[in-house]
Formats: sequence, structure tokens, C-alpha cells
Amino acid sequence: MAHLVLVETTPTAGFKVVSEAVALGHEVTFVAHSLDPYLAAEGGEEALKIPTRLLTGVPTTDPDALLDVIGTLHRKHPVHGVLALSEGHLPATAQVAEAFGLPFESAAVMRRLRDKHAVRELLGAAGVPQPAFRRALTVAEAVAAAGELGYPVVVKPSDGFGSLHVGVANDAAEVAALAEAIAGTRSYGRGVAGSGVALLEAYVPGPVVSCEMVTVDGVSTPYGCVDRMLAPAPHPVELGGCFPAELADDVREAVVRVCADALAAVGVRRAHTHTEVVLGPDGPQIIEINGRLIGGYVPTMINYVLERNIYHDVVELALGGSPSPAPVRGVGCIRAITAPASGVLAGIGADAARQAPGTAEVMLHARPGQEVRPARNNFDRLGFLITTAATAAEARKAAEEAHDLVQVTVGAS
Repeated sequence: MAHLVLVETTPTAGFKVVSEAVALGHEVTFVAHSLDPYLAAEGGEEALKIPTRLLTGVPTTDPDALLDVIGTLHRKHPVHGVLALSEGHLPATAQVAEAFGLPFESAAVMRRLRDKHAVRELLGAAGVPQPAFRRALTVAEAVAAAGELGYPVVVKPSDGFGSLHVGVANDAAEVAALAEAIAGTRSYGRGVAGSGVALLEAYVPGPVVSCEMVTVDGVSTPYGCVDRMLAPAPHPVELGGCFPAELADDVREAVVRVCADALAAVGVRRAHTHTEVVLGPDGPQIIEINGRLIGGYVPTMINYVLERNIYHDVVELALGGSPSPAPVRGVGCIRAITAPASGVLAGIGADAARQAPGTAEVMLHARPGQEVRPARNNFDRLGFLITTAATAAEARKAAEEAHDLVQVTVGAS
């Protein structure tokens, strides 16, 4: 039995990796700034019954504070591996791993991946296909950069995640509005600071997919691709997708090759990665690289069609092992549940969706009484449903039919 320390994860599926690590016979300590985001999800209170050590009130983005907390823990309960599945907490966790000589991607690489502009420059130097881009420190610079790139443009925070303040702008006014929101965001919650720097990218038309990989000793191996159902512009929120994506063999091979080249260009040596790609007119181009497992409830969807639980691979990698992707059987599809209008959530009726043909699971993480709105970022999603089938078309059809059975009631604010 090993002792694994998990430093934050995705709030919507926060305890999934904890329960899997415990099921494998490991001791787990969960370190968090606060448990509130995790308890908001359906079944959150039940998750607290998992035999796990909880350390809360910890500044989990502060490497010195985190090192102090884990150092104290290590003296009493020796730590064999650390893990983080939250974008903003990876650099501090990596620094702790380096201090203790534990298996993890380097802190330098994890810091690099938090700076999308730095990643763009490295990809450009390596000749990896990507959209044209500019960095903007002010609203005026953002508007000028958009004029240089040509409309439409994608505007996003250089250090953001969860689609916060990401949008497709068609004119200077829309660019200015997004840039102002980015400049005013100096905290993403859970201790994650924002720089206020905007990244502008030429808009590349085409479907978006992600390539899920594990890299060991610099060799990147794919699990497969996830396709993307995006909300319409100007807020391209991820509403769902299927795994494995239904792609022609040559397209899949091109995506895997481009993503592996991108990971090598930024120096990834040991990590699960989630790389987003647009299948543009000239071939696949890198949208962004994330140095962690794909987020939210998507790993659960993937697990329904993998012959090995992907969280087991995450645990194995954190403890120094060399996992390799398992074969796939069938296709899974995930579909987000969103609010039809802005207001106060009165209730979500999902029983009929749970009983629908092909439905594997439904998970809600919104509670009656909270303010909701049609999705403008990933945090506006109210829950997810997962379906499985023999083909992507069948899994997607089942997901849409189950989604139509969900009743979301919104009252006036």
C-alpha cells in the first residue's frame, strides 16, 4: 500500500480518483483550499465517507505553504506520490514533488503550461501548426492585435481555464468587452490568481477535438480522441462529446502526430495531457495544451468504454509506474445539462433521463436556489449525462434523447 496525496481536483468529479485509489488499496490524503466546491456536486456528502484523510484550509497554489503542510504530513505518514487534476494547482504540486523527489512532471513545464502565450511561442519555434496569435496587456493592445489578425478572433485569458472569459469576437467592441473582463479577473477561485493578460488568436473554422495522452519518459501514447459539441458563438462552451471520436484514420493519425510534436515542443516528459485541436482547412492546429487528465466528468465517460479504469493509470503514474492506454470497446458520449434561461434554479428532473435507453449515468452538480444562466463558461453547466453504444452516432443519438427528457425549471431572480 502506498500513500498518495491529492492536491485539489475537478469539483464536479472530485472524489472519483480518491475512491479509485482507495479501492486499489492505497492510503489517500486529500488537500484542498475548501471542500465547498466538491460538496456542491451530487453525492458530495457521501464521498466524505470514503476512508480518506482530509486537510482543508490549505493555500494549495502557494508552493511554500503546500510544502510545509505536506512536509509535516510526510514526517508522520511517508508520502509516496502526489497528484493534482486542477489546472491552477499543478505548478505548486509539481514544486512539492520536486522537493521530495517524487514522480511528477517538472515544475518548470507545469508553470510553462499555465502561460498560453509562452506555449504558443514554443510551438511556433518548433513549427507545430497553430493559429496566428498576439498577446495583449491592455484593452487597447487587444483591439489593435485583433485588427492585425483580422476578424473574427478568439479572445481568451493567457492563464485561464474552464472557458472563463473566452469568446469569439467579430468587431472591436466585442474584443474590448472580453479584454476588459480578462483584465478585471485577478482570481479564479480556490487561490488561483489571474494575470489579466489576454491572448488573441486567429479564428480557425472547423470541428474541435481533443487528444488524450499519457507521456512516460518523453514518449507520448494516445488513449484516443474526444470530439466536441460546442455552444454557438460568442461563447464556445463545451456541451458534450464522444470517445473515441469518429475520425478517418488519416485524420486521427495527423491529430496524434501534431499533439505529440506539441508535447515535445513544450518539454512534457511525464504526465497525462489533454490537448485541444481544431481540424482546420489546412489540417489540425493546436488550440491549447493542458498538463493533466481531461477534466470534469469526461474521464467517467471514458471509463465506460475502456478496458481499464483511466483513474488507475493516473494513480499508477503518480506512484512512479509506466501505464499504457487500454483497448476501447464501444463508444461513450457525454452531454452537459444547462439552464434554458437566467434566473434561480427551481429544480432539475432527471429520473426519466436515467431510465432512457443507453444511459449509463446522470450526475447533477447544481442545487435548487442558486443563480443560473445559459452556459457562458464551463462553470455554468448544471450536470452531465453519459450514454454508451456500439457507434458514435448511436451514443450521440441516445445522449440527445436522454437530454430532452431532463426538465430544468428556472424561476425569476
